[in-house]
Amino acid sequence: MAMSDLSNELQKDTVFDDATERKIVAAIIKALDDKNGEVQNLAVKTLAPLVRKSRDQNIQEIVDRLCDMLIQKNDVLKDIAAIGLKTVILEIPTHSNATKSMIKKLVSKLIGFLSNVDAVQLDTIDILSDVIVRFGNTLNDTPTDGVKLSPVPPIRQIQDVLFPYLSNPRPAIRKRTIAVFGNLVVHTTDDLFDTLIRKSVTEMGEKEGAEDFDRLKTFVGCVGVLARFSSRRFGKYIDTFVPLLTRYILFEDDELREACFQTFESFILRCPTEVTGHIEAISALSLEYMKHDPNYSYDSDEEDDNDENDEDENMDEDGDGDDEDDEEGYSDDEDVSWKVRRASVKTLSSIISTRVELILSFFDEIAPALIKRFKEREESVRVEILSTFIALLKQVGATSSGTRLKNAGPILLLRNLVTRLSKNLAKELNGKSVQTRQFGFVLLKELASVLHGGLDDNFGLFVASIEASLATGTIGLSKSGPKPINNLNLKIEVLDFLKIALASHKPEIFAKYFAKLVSPIVASINGKFYKVTSDALLVSVELVKALRPIPTASASLGAMEITPLPPKTPKATDYILEIYTAVLNRVKVADLDIEVKERSISALGTLLAQASDFLPADQIKSIVWPLVTERLHNELTRLTTVRALKTICDSPLCIADSGVLDISTILDSTIIAELGSFLRKSNRQLRLATLSTLAALFTKFGKNLSPATVTSTLNEVQPVILEADMNIFPLAIDLVNVILSIEKSDVKQAALHVAKTSVANNVVLVSVSSPHVVAVGSAGLESLTEFWSVLARIGGVTVFAEMSELLTNSVSGVNGPASKLVCIAIIFVGYNFLKYFSLKSYRPVAQSIAALIVEVHAKTSIDKYVSTIQNASATENITYLSLNVIGAVGRRIDLSLNYPTLHDHLLALFSSPSEEIKHAAAFALGNVASGNLDHYMPIIIQNLREGGKRRYTVLVALKEVIARSSSAATTNSAVSISAVALTPFAKDLWTLLFESTEQAKEEGTRTVIAECLGKLSVSNSETYLSELVKGLHSSSSAVRATVVMAIRYTFTDVSTASSVSFDEALSRVILQFLRLLTDADLNVRHIALATLNSAAHNKPYLIADSLGELLPLLYAETFVKEELIHTVVMGPFKHKVDDGLDARKSAFECMYTLLERCLAKIEIFAFLDRVTAGLGDAAQEIKMMNHMILQRVAALSPAAVVSRLDGMVPALKEAILAVPKANAVKQEIEKVNELVRSGIRAIVVVAKALLASTSSVSDGGNGSAVGGGSSPVFDEFWREINAPGYALAEVVNSVSAEVDAQPAGKSQNNQMDLS
Repeated sequence: MAMSDLSNELQKDTVFDDATERKIVAAIIKALDDKNGEVQNLAVKTLAPLVRKSRDQNIQEIVDRLCDMLIQKNDVLKDIAAIGLKTVILEIPTHSNATKSMIKKLVSKLIGFLSNVDAVQLDTIDILSDVIVRFGNTLNDTPTDGVKLSPVPPIRQIQDVLFPYLSNPRPAIRKRTIAVFGNLVVHTTDDLFDTLIRKSVTEMGEKEGAEDFDRLKTFVGCVGVLARFSSRRFGKYIDTFVPLLTRYILFEDDELREACFQTFESFILRCPTEVTGHIEAISALSLEYMKHDPNYSYDSDEEDDNDENDEDENMDEDGDGDDEDDEEGYSDDEDVSWKVRRASVKTLSSIISTRVELILSFFDEIAPALIKRFKEREESVRVEILSTFIALLKQVGATSSGTRLKNAGPILLLRNLVTRLSKNLAKELNGKSVQTRQFGFVLLKELASVLHGGLDDNFGLFVASIEASLATGTIGLSKSGPKPINNLNLKIEVLDFLKIALASHKPEIFAKYFAKLVSPIVASINGKFYKVTSDALLVSVELVKALRPIPTASASLGAMEITPLPPKTPKATDYILEIYTAVLNRVKVADLDIEVKERSISALGTLLAQASDFLPADQIKSIVWPLVTERLHNELTRLTTVRALKTICDSPLCIADSGVLDISTILDSTIIAELGSFLRKSNRQLRLATLSTLAALFTKFGKNLSPATVTSTLNEVQPVILEADMNIFPLAIDLVNVILSIEKSDVKQAALHVAKTSVANNVVLVSVSSPHVVAVGSAGLESLTEFWSVLARIGGVTVFAEMSELLTNSVSGVNGPASKLVCIAIIFVGYNFLKYFSLKSYRPVAQSIAALIVEVHAKTSIDKYVSTIQNASATENITYLSLNVIGAVGRRIDLSLNYPTLHDHLLALFSSPSEEIKHAAAFALGNVASGNLDHYMPIIIQNLREGGKRRYTVLVALKEVIARSSSAATTNSAVSISAVALTPFAKDLWTLLFESTEQAKEEGTRTVIAECLGKLSVSNSETYLSELVKGLHSSSSAVRATVVMAIRYTFTDVSTASSVSFDEALSRVILQFLRLLTDADLNVRHIALATLNSAAHNKPYLIADSLGELLPLLYAETFVKEELIHTVVMGPFKHKVDDGLDARKSAFECMYTLLERCLAKIEIFAFLDRVTAGLGDAAQEIKMMNHMILQRVAALSPAAVVSRLDGMVPALKEAILAVPKANAVKQEIEKVNELVRSGIRAIVVVAKALLASTSSVSDGGNGSAVGGGSSPVFDEFWREINAPGYALAEVVNSVSAEVDAQPAGKSQNNQMDLS
């Protein structure tokens, strides 16, 4: 009782004086020798809080007494002392001044204990291992400070005293000694490490000669641990050990073979560069011994296609095909050949996981061999084989993201194996093993995901196993089929596979299997475990779509046709009703898990959208719609219900005044009002979904709604418009446009009244105060122009006049008398409104005015704006507005006939002192020219030929013309011009552009020229691509930079006939352009890097085959080049400037893009070497970029990261320990904090990714060591930053919470557009 009270007291924040502390220490040490075992246990538990509070001398006393007890003859006391020492070692402060001396004394005693071989204990070795893990850094120095120890460093003494234990007769001692050596070599010097290797090779030779395979196995395992824990130094010995291990595998000792393959695995994971030359030999050995089963005879390895086809037909019909004798297998307790097979498969898995560049070669031998070995009799080996094939599938998925054709490369090779894979796997899935089924369905899920289907002809092989795995009993199952297994994890995996399979295959594939699929899925929906129910509801959504495949995307009713039920599904109606009943029952229950609630509502919405004509109409009206309305009122389910309503409205079955989905009667009274209230909620996702749903409802049922409902909805939308949210604004305007387009006179008039009196004011206010919301090319601008067009269309000339005045006053009123709009703006935004007002606000206003003019063909208004630009006394703002209006109108209407001198006035403005007016005039001329190329292009060419100060502005106008021509392929607009229309002028343009390149001195001018050259070359690759190639050899760096920049502007073209032919021609010469990465001019290299990045992002297939040459050139640009660093003197200060920083940053950006798009062509370890260097770069932005790259590599290839992770720790540690200078300003402090969070995020993401990759069922998981214990330095670093009391613990916890909160598969996917 006293010991318990003392333990509780020590847990408090009580501080003891020295005398009291010594008494407590003495009492606890005495209690360790108590006769009562419970007192001893309490005393051991009390040691941890005691050491945390004690002074150094008292800790030393505790350690000394425990060491004395460790050599007692009493076994119980020795065990207590061992546990106590382990506890104390974990609690000794690492930064105490006396710690170093204390640890060296403890190590000296432990070495003394180990010197007596006869009296050794396993616990002594474990204690020494714990000491090395925590305090290994202190053991490399020769003792000082009066410590009477040997002059030999403790770490060498440890190595010398431990080495004989590798030959100890007891296997347990040998195994623990290997673990100590793993922790030890992290801290040993190179000389000690080399000595250890030489002694190990000598001992291995002796054990081989004596045929002492048991101890030889120990040394082989030790070699593997040394490679894992000190790969940097071990790499040079790979060529020595691989032949040795290859020879040992030939010995008739299975445990030795297992150890050899495990060591091979360490070589592959930790020394990937050095082992490259041996990969083929190791792979061949692994394939050979994967079949090593001398005590069991399998069926003939040669497959008979005819027999298999017959068997498949039987399996399709009966769901049979398994053989219980096969499942029972052969059992022999002394047979350990399965360990060899499992180790060889793991070796293959390590090759697959790390050698992504060999992905195509894996399908020559490895993939077929793995498929053939699905029949493995030992379950643990079979599961490992399935896991290895899953790793192969993931690599195929990761490497195929940038391929142009989904049926090329590894995808095509994988498709060719699907039939054989399905036949072999189906037989195993019909067995009794839960793990085999679970991993089998994970494999099928990955397969269907990677191939986007692929099981068209083989899905029937798995139906019986699906049915048995989802069954809760034997009722309805075939007696000859697979036995049912009631396992929750298995059910979840099966449902996940079904969800992907149903979504990625054509519905007719499942027609004849619905009878066996529907019942178990319905049973799962009705199950008790919420996760199974939730997943089954997701599957039911895809199942209903397969039973009744009809279009669900938003479209006009006339453009959609209802697809009839598949002819091979005669009972589809019964199946739909069965699913409907189960789903409806779930929706009715109120006290369900929130996930089940949401998914049941989604499933009900899908049922109504896909098959409402097969559901009981009276029940839908009396039960379903009231339920939907009720769920709409519920705060927890309203978002899901809104989305379900959108799904229903998008269905072609949803028709006003017809069918069960006609909800016109309850829209006015309930639904519209409720949805309108959601627009006032703070939940952004809810508002986005509500706007889309309201637009769908008004599209379908608008003519049945009352004017009051329309008015109230428009009033609810207006505050949302004023928020000026880039995502919400276009949806809100689209809803207004839908309402205005309703073909019902009273509704249309009510909507028009609200729109022109209040909505228009708010739209204009957003346009002028937040022009970024309606920027060029945004969805907001498209919705905005449509809004004004609709207003003018339904309101006619009267509304046109009112709205034109409103828009004009919105920009002119600022400089004149305050208009009504400005007053409104001041009310809503405050007087700060004026500071937001700039010339950027004129562009959306001009686009709006142009939309009005074009809609009503208002020639009078055009006359006014043309007159304005001719008036020299007009203000700059009005002239700017007029130019933008003329450009926007001229693009749609040919102005050459009515305004024959317009181009002269526009060209005159090219000499304006205002840069904004110059650009606006160029914009206007380019767009006006698009309306009549034959008239205006000769004028533009002539002015370009004249050159002079106006050259740049003329080039901007020309760029507008060419840009409009290149965008014509993506639009059906009648006013769009075709690239073919430029053909008569192309030759002259090309010559003039090249001449301008040589004459242009400004970077901006060359950029415009490059864009024009690039767009022109796409239209005629045969003529102009060769001209660009010639420019590569120009002596002018400006010309070389321009031609490679021109290529960059070709990558963003859509897939038209001309762009496809251009790509084919470019693929043959693109390497010549990208070789400018070696150009002597820094600017040219920088532009070449940007071009390579753009190619990788937009058209990776153009460069994939050239990466072998390009990657070394790219990596060369990631090095810090001292010749580009110079010192700038700024008064009394000197500042270093790195001219190569931008190029280096571009190089790392390009590496990130290549990682996303061309993973299969990257030698990942050379890639990681440059990432490691980038993490230690002096520039903060490069460090942070490499943090992102590291996170992405960890997600795509975690096994590869393990090999370089320890080397990254110093740079990561430096990043998170960065502190701002004492005199740092706020911005500098924020930048440092951003770097710290970025570093911590990289560490957390990598650690979680590697922990997830190693925590598999097949290997038992290892949650304590990142990467399965292969990165000891990172492991220790990870434990350090997660320890209680760590200085940055708050930031670490915050970042960890952010990472955990991200959706699955997104936490490592830090996407960034670097094109």
